[in-house]
Formats: sequence, C-alpha cells, structure tokens
Amino acid sequence: MTKMRGHMTVLAYRPGIAPQEEAPQDIYGYLKGEYSWASLKVRICNDGMDVDEGEDESTSISVWPWALELRDGTLVTPFDEDLPGFPRPLYPTDDEDLEAGACRAGNVIFAVPQSQQVARVLYIRQGSLPVAWTDR
Repeated sequence: MTKMRGHMTVLAYRPGIAPQEEAPQDIYGYLKGEYSWASLKVRICNDGMDVDEGEDESTSISVWPWALELRDGTLVTPFDEDLPGFPRPLYPTDDEDLEAGACRAGNVIFAVPQSQQVARVLYIRQGSLPVAWTDR
C-alpha cells in the first residue's frame, strides 16, 4: 500500500458568507432561508510518498475528504459549484494531482443548516483515520 506523507490544516472558518446577486436564482431557491453558506480555508501539502522506484509520487486531492460535523452529529459535505462571490481561490472540486513537495490552499464551500452549529471540521480519507479540528 502506498502511503502519503504530508500535512493538512484548517486556516479559517467563515460562516454566513453569501455569493453575489448574479448567482443563479435556483441556488438561492435551494437555500430557502434554511441554509447559509460557509467557507473553510484549508491547506494540504504532499511531503512525498512511500513508493517503489519509478512510481509517481503525486497524490489526488479534492474537496470530498473535507466535512463539517454539526453539534447533532450529522455531517455536511462540500458544495461543488463555483458561484460568483465565493471566496477565492476555491479548493479543487474535481480530483487534481498534487506533486511531491507541493502544497495547495483554497476555500471549500458548504451549505450549513441555519438551526445548527458546527462542532468540528473533519478530513476523512478512505483507508486513514479521520483528522479533526475544533475551535478550542
């Protein structure tokens, strides 16, 4: 099994962000006053991998390992559309290769239920234990 060596961190969490008015009306309809947009600024670095000679040391990254855990225990997954007004740069929503020695930072967008509070941020990658961040 190939194992990536690297590190990831949460740089900032911003609740209550709102895309600009030129966003498609159906997106505002999706929220229906029950959700608000939140931004999670994250950074991940690929310090290298344990690979056999001649193998590629890049790894694939996307928003999908990131999640918000709400106080009631439910998970909120990322929103995968690029709308005007969201904080830039956006973290890749589709798989993107990250070469050994490289880092990538960006904003992951979530639609969070208005009645809920975020308990912690999770990074859940298949085959690994989750990594968690709290504001404490």
